[in-house]
Amino acid sequence: MNGRQFEATGDGLWRLGGDGSPGFELDKPASGLFTLTPFDGFTVTSLEAVPGEYPESMALSVLRRPHHADDGAEVSFDCESRIPFGVPVMIAHRYKLDATSLAVQTSFEMPHAFELRSLTAGGLRFHGDVAAFSIVKLPGAEGVVKEPAMKAFDCADGAELYRGATPPLALNLRLADGRTVRFETGKDIWRWANAARIGDGTSTFIIRREGADLVYTWSLYAFAPADAETPPPPGRNWNITWSLQWGEPETNDGPFADVFDLRAECTDCACAQGVENALKKWVRTHLASASGGDVFAVSVGGGRFCRRAGHLDRGRKKDLPHWDLPALREFSRWANRQLRKSGAKLVLTFGGEG
Repeated sequence: MNGRQFEATGDGLWRLGGDGSPGFELDKPASGLFTLTPFDGFTVTSLEAVPGEYPESMALSVLRRPHHADDGAEVSFDCESRIPFGVPVMIAHRYKLDATSLAVQTSFEMPHAFELRSLTAGGLRFHGDVAAFSIVKLPGAEGVVKEPAMKAFDCADGAELYRGATPPLALNLRLADGRTVRFETGKDIWRWANAARIGDGTSTFIIRREGADLVYTWSLYAFAPADAETPPPPGRNWNITWSLQWGEPETNDGPFADVFDLRAECTDCACAQGVENALKKWVRTHLASASGGDVFAVSVGGGRFCRRAGHLDRGRKKDLPHWDLPALREFSRWANRQLRKSGAKLVLTFGGEG
């Protein structure tokens, strides 16, 4: 990623310029949306959000702001778009990219006067030579998440691979050449599945095959009152986070300069402030001695699903479903920003997943 930066183009897009893949084009196919090309011949395209009656493709560009790390290893982009029809709605996306991942936060600003009859947050279209897939479903109990085995992507056109009121934690794709692409729901699962808390509405998440493509759609809210007299709820602000990772299949090969065994050292999930503090303290103890080529590892074992709201600084809530693998990936990005100054790096290892 060294030397990469966003460049405005003559056709009104923002593209990543510089060395090699991944390719990233913003405002394509529509305002605020993107087309990601992690590998030649494989694309991930974001689908437009539809808050109420008007889709994101009808939005007007309000803000486009690129950010670049000093060492060129990370780039990010803030964009805001405004749907000016009816009661205006703002849609904001923050994209963060490095050589093998994309992290996204999407925010909806819906005024109180907006009638929340429906909110589709968009979704993703995966286009390329997918050979196999697996879907990591939301577990029924707290604990380390088990990763299912891959299945051949040989279902019929139009087949639904998943439908549920909660999103799966992850979607894994293996291409014909063995490389992998992975979607992960952010740690904020409760925000994706907030329709039940608001009431009088449903959420629906669907993964299906469309021709050679795999399409994943996100309906956060559809008004479904018990009687015709019930008014729709007022608009509100709504945020969701998610990420993509891509590359060769992950391995746990060493040797490592040091290893932090997360599950042995910490009983809480990594969303808890105490666990984050312990991880960052461990990294800081190595900063002075780290040298070029050193690789440090956090042995994860697997993401942990948890419901304790106190881990999220929301102590007055009792039950907020979340999982800590996205939090660990964010910690890894932070750690590598520190270690890169010495030519060292940190990796997450997943030995022991089910």
